[in-house]
Amino acid sequence: MVRNFLCFLFLSACQFTLTAEAQVLEEIKTAGQIYAYAQIHGDYEILLDFTYPVLIEKAGGREAMKSILKQIQETKINKGQRLIKLTLGEHIQYTTNATEVHAIVPVTTTTKVPGGTITAETNLIAVGTEGRDNWYFIETTSINEKNINKILPNWDFNLELPFNKAPLYKEDTH
Repeated sequence: MVRNFLCFLFLSACQFTLTAEAQVLEEIKTAGQIYAYAQIHGDYEILLDFTYPVLIEKAGGREAMKSILKQIQETKINKGQRLIKLTLGEHIQYTTNATEVHAIVPVTTTTKVPGGTITAETNLIAVGTEGRDNWYFIETTSINEKNINKILPNWDFNLELPFNKAPLYKEDTH
């Protein structure tokens, strides 16, 4: 009888853990889809809502960060580049600490460029704060193990930042 009860408690705890993990992954995916939409459509207000606050602060505030985002977008447009697809990968790794959830989110982007497309596999860092009520994203293009603590002082180094792969160019066929 006691053994059956202990088995029930163990299975219940396992189910709760699986449900909690599925919940975290679903939250990351949902926030990531909103972020992807904002990236593709150039919605700076949504992008700012999903940009890690420390980055906004380092940029000089929300308006300064918005100006930076616009400048980046204008430069890309002037070069004939346009993001047409941003897809979240399935293998999301995450860890939690006392105040935040940190996750590595694989993404694949497709950018239309003159004469073809560029497909890149990279990663975002997702950060859940305030009991996971808020999710933010950090692009990893200039982040590595040596400088991540400048942005995320509570980074758990058990969560490895993967190397970004070289982008692939595909020429348009006419």
